[in-house]
Parts: sequence; C-alpha cells; structure tokens
Amino acid sequence: LTGGKSIDSLKAKFGAAVAESAIEKLLSKGYIKKDMLASGKMLDSYVSYYYPATDKDGIRKILSQSSEIKLRSEKQRAVLEIILESDKALTADQIFEKCPASKAQIQALVEKGILKAERRRIWRDEYAQDVEANAESNQENSSFELNDEQSKAYNTIKERLEKDAPSAILLHGVTGSGKTRVIIKAIDKALENGRGVIMLLPEIALTPQTFKMFGSRYGKRIALVHSALSAGERYDAYNRILSGEADLVIGTRSAIFSPVKNLGLVIIDEEHEGSYKSESSPKYHARDIARYRCAKNNALLLLSSATPSIESYTKAMDGKYTLLKLRERFGDAVLPEVKLYDMRNEQRNGNMSPIGSLLAENLIETVGRNEQAILFLNRRGYNTSVSCKSCGDYITCPRCSISMNYHTSKGNFDRGFLFCHWCGHKQGLPQKCPSCGSEHLVKIGYGTQRIEKELSSFIPDKKILRMDADSTGTKNSLNQLLSEFKEQKADVLLGTQMVTKGHDFPNVTLVGVLLADMSLYMDDYHANERTFSMLTQVIGRAGRAEKKGLAIIQTNNPDNDTIRLACKQDYEAFYASEIRLRKLLVFPPYCDIALITVVCSDEKQTIVGAKRLREELDRLLSVEFKDVETVIFGPFESPVYKVEGKYRMRMVIKCRLNKRTREMFSRLLLEYGSKSKSGASLSIDFNPTGL
Repeated sequence: LTGGKSIDSLKAKFGAAVAESAIEKLLSKGYIKKDMLASGKMLDSYVSYYYPATDKDGIRKILSQSSEIKLRSEKQRAVLEIILESDKALTADQIFEKCPASKAQIQALVEKGILKAERRRIWRDEYAQDVEANAESNQENSSFELNDEQSKAYNTIKERLEKDAPSAILLHGVTGSGKTRVIIKAIDKALENGRGVIMLLPEIALTPQTFKMFGSRYGKRIALVHSALSAGERYDAYNRILSGEADLVIGTRSAIFSPVKNLGLVIIDEEHEGSYKSESSPKYHARDIARYRCAKNNALLLLSSATPSIESYTKAMDGKYTLLKLRERFGDAVLPEVKLYDMRNEQRNGNMSPIGSLLAENLIETVGRNEQAILFLNRRGYNTSVSCKSCGDYITCPRCSISMNYHTSKGNFDRGFLFCHWCGHKQGLPQKCPSCGSEHLVKIGYGTQRIEKELSSFIPDKKILRMDADSTGTKNSLNQLLSEFKEQKADVLLGTQMVTKGHDFPNVTLVGVLLADMSLYMDDYHANERTFSMLTQVIGRAGRAEKKGLAIIQTNNPDNDTIRLACKQDYEAFYASEIRLRKLLVFPPYCDIALITVVCSDEKQTIVGAKRLREELDRLLSVEFKDVETVIFGPFESPVYKVEGKYRMRMVIKCRLNKRTREMFSRLLLEYGSKSKSGASLSIDFNPTGL
C-alpha cells in the first residue's frame, strides 16, 4: 500500500477476500488509518518511528531489571539496547537490521509504555538517496563564478526577475557554453525572491543527470515529475508541490501543469525539441502553456537552446523575446573539429559497411587512448525492413500499412523477430514470402543493433553501450546506462536521438554520425530544421573538457547546405536561409497550420467521412466565417495510411490562429460530430511537429 498501489490492484493480485481481510487487520492494529486513504483509493506512505517513552536512564533501569516493568524475552531486551544506542527515532526496519526481533516484540514494548510510536509521512522519492550521496562530493561545486559573457546574460535575467511583470528571454548559446550555469544562477535568484520555479527537460533520459546536478544544490526543495514515475511517486510529488514543500519542479512536458506556488520562473531547456509537443490528446505544446502561465503569474519565461526553434528565434528577432547570446565554450573547452565524409567513396571501393574507413580508424585510435566515443544513428533495430527478391514486396504489419523492422533477440544477434514501431505488433520472421511463397527473403537497411554487432567485430575488447527505446524500456535503465558511461566503464555509447541531447561526458573526444542526411528528405517543412538541430547537438557532445574533440559526419550528400552549416555550428546563417524559404512558401512562423485527421476502422467510411468533412468546412467558410482566411489541402491519405487497424485521412489547413479561427474549428467539430453517420472520429492538431 505504501508503494502507491491502489486497493483495486491489490484485490486483482491477491483476490478480493484476501486483500480486504488484510487491510481490515492492518486498520485494527493501527498500522494504517482510514484517513490515509486519498482520492482514487491511493494510500499515502507512512512509516512508524519508535523512541523511548521515558529518558535513557529509565530504559537502563528496565534493562538492569531494577524497574517494576519486566521484559518477557531477550528479543525485547535487544530492541531496547538498539533504541538506547541511537540518538534518533528508528523505524522497525532499522531495528530489524541490527537484531532478529519481530514486529510483535516492538508492539509489546509500545503496549507496556516503554516505547512510543510516531507515524511520519515518507515521501516516495526515486532520487532521494542520490541527493544525500552527492551532497558532500558536490559541495565544492555549489559555488561558482560566471565568466564575463555569462555574467552579462545573468544580469539581464536578474533584472527581469526583480520586476513584477511577465517577460520572455531566449538564451542562445553554442553547445558547451555554460547555459546551465546561467540557469542555476537564475533559479537561485528566483528562489531567493520567494518565487517558485519549473524547469522542463525534453527527455526523461536527461532527468537523472539533471536531478543529480541540481539535487545536491537544492536538496528536498526539488520535485521530480515525468511519466516514468510510479503512481505513488507521482502522487507524492504532486502533494509536495501543492503544499509548498517543493518549490523547484524538474521534469518533462507534463511538469508544466505542476501546481507551483507563487510561480516566478519557467525554464525550457533545449526548447527546440519536438518532444515538448504532445501528439496525443490533449494536444498541447509545453511552450504555449508556459507562456500562458507566465503571463498569468507575472513570471519570467527563459528558453534555452544551442539551436532555437525557428518560431522562437523569429520572436526574438521581432523583439517579442529578449535575445541573449553565449558565443564561446566555457573554460578551456573548444568546439570540436568537424570532418564531413562522403560515404559514396566507400561504396565505390567495395566497403558496404555503414561505418566508413575514416570513422573506423579514428574510433580505434580513440578507444586505444582510453578516451570515449559517441555514435549516433537515428534508427532502431537490426534491419529497417525485409523484402522478397522474387516479387519485390515488403513484409508489412498486419495492423498498419508500413513495413516491419527486423530486431534481434537480447544478447543474440543470430535470432530475431519482426517488430512494428507504430503499433508494437511482434511476430517471427517467416521462412517464405507471404505474397508469392518465395524463400528468397532479404533484410535491408541497418539500425543500432546492427551497428552494435559491427563495432564488436573490430573493437572486440571494448565495451559498447546501446541507448535506444529497446535497451532502455525498464525503469531506471536509462539512469544506470548513463551512469555507467559517465564513470568510464564503457568505451562507446551508440544510440538514437537520446545520445544527442544535453549530455556532458568530459572524456568523450569522438562523435560519429551515421546517415547524417537521413532526415533531410522527409515530407515535412521541419526537415531542414530538425537535421540542423540534431547534427549541431550531437557534434557538441565531443570535446567538452580540456581534451580536443573530433566529429565525423558520414553522408551521401556532402554538398547539402544544411549539413555544411551544422558542421560549422553557424545557426545565424542557417536561420537566414531557412526563414527566407518559410516566408516564400508561407509556412510557420508566417502562418499557423491545423492538421485535421479522420480515423475509422472501416476504410470506406473513412473516405466518406473525410469527404463530408471537407464539405462541412467549405460550407462554414462560405456562410458564417467568410472573414477567416485559409488555404486548404486535402483530404488525402496520411503518410502511414493504416495504424492499429484504423484508416486515416487528413487535411492540412494554413491559417492564422486567433479567436475567430478557433471559433470556426470549434464549430466544425460540433457540426461534424452531430451530422456524421460514418462512425469516423475527428481530431485537430494545431502546429504539429510533423506532417
């Protein structure tokens, strides 16, 4: 119960009769109380602490048998001796660690009036032990000085924090420029002013690392909020924030809704990341919620990134945000040397390995010097698809209209299965083609699992860690993996986007990017921005301390401007090029985009529903909303037409979101829902991260 399990879940596990009987006994013995039951049938976490009911001399008299109170057993004597030795109250578990007593002996001492029991609420905190363990080691780093560039940025932030008015600042600094130091000083100032703080991170992967850094400084003032918390941990975090005990919240996008008292500062680190946008209902962008909360609370919104989103940087250029820049790396660190490598040469020379000769050579040299390397490939699994040589068909998911990826079993590269990254369907690899019956099946493409095998063949004596959704599926696995790499117990960290974001590993001197141009040719206006950001961030993982760094970017398109500018870390030049293209083609920030999706398990009804949607939209725009300007595309099939057995049609609408436009979309949802007889469902997503 104290682990946060609901009574219903306990009934399901042990049976209703057993669970109810056990809970009644716990209530009758006083181990739990009815008022501990909170909404949702969740029990708060309480622990009994035991201490002497009299002074220590009284306990000594009892032990020497010179008191009227007599002990019945040696175990009761052992319990009292432990209590006598301790300077503070102890829990039953702490007593049991030192003697073979049981709960019965402790309860008997309480009933005799020798001991007193005090119930204390215990907050379930995953990283509480880490805070205590790191407090001493990090004490010397709790105070630090900012350089001139950082001080200038902080002074501007400090001025805004002193004013009781909403404002926004974009902190744009190259990777490794010490943006986190400026952020820490800003948090110090906000807390000193008695204001609450929310700090958002783009990935759960960054939460343990950040929490250890901040935990030793702010201790129990921090509450952690993210989706990997248990129900009990989330419940306790919410109550600590609500009570005001925790006035600094660190977490992923959902943390923006935390009930922080007297909110004064909201920080969005790596603000360009698409993970701040919720693609499932309710659809929202954490940045939009943050702007709203800052406006309502007269708070400061601090956005931080080495590669700001085009929308945020445009606001800074237009004067809506204050732009602060950090142009140099902190301390003795310098930006790594970047080499752009044309992989077409490898193919001409007969090397079909995804790891080019230049990267392989430098990787062997790097690990040979006992330095570390990070390799980035934004593809999971072993192979990206399985095709038939005879008929050319791909093996697709039975529930989705997309080819399945081939994954190997854990610890065994020779055995594998097919896996759908959209719905999670899993099946064995067939011996024959499902379409034509041919036995000539071939695996195509490569993912992180295949790269892991390739690496183990030419650096067999070195340890390789793989960080992707497959290797980090269990709780705390990310924390353990990152800790292992930071403690230099592994030589190479191979992974997907997780390895690009915010990590600081001083011993990493080599970064390798495989398939750098893979994301350039997606059918999405974000493609260039996403590629530039991804490359810039991963390049920035190398050379973050005194050692010189090297980044090798493998590509089949070395002349692409986006890739070249990312190698130079030249955000201003990229922004100037990209914003011209956005303006010419009228894409955000020069318009807003509404993505309307019609979903139904019946394909015919999906098409009919999409057609009726367009008719209803045209009617509204021609009659009641003539003043709303739109450019409409569709309806047409979604890029992945079928997902989890449901077909999807969509429309893309360029518009300018304001009160009138939102009213029109609200009417569209109401009218379509009341008139549609197709059984299709409708959803609207404003400014989605992908089309």
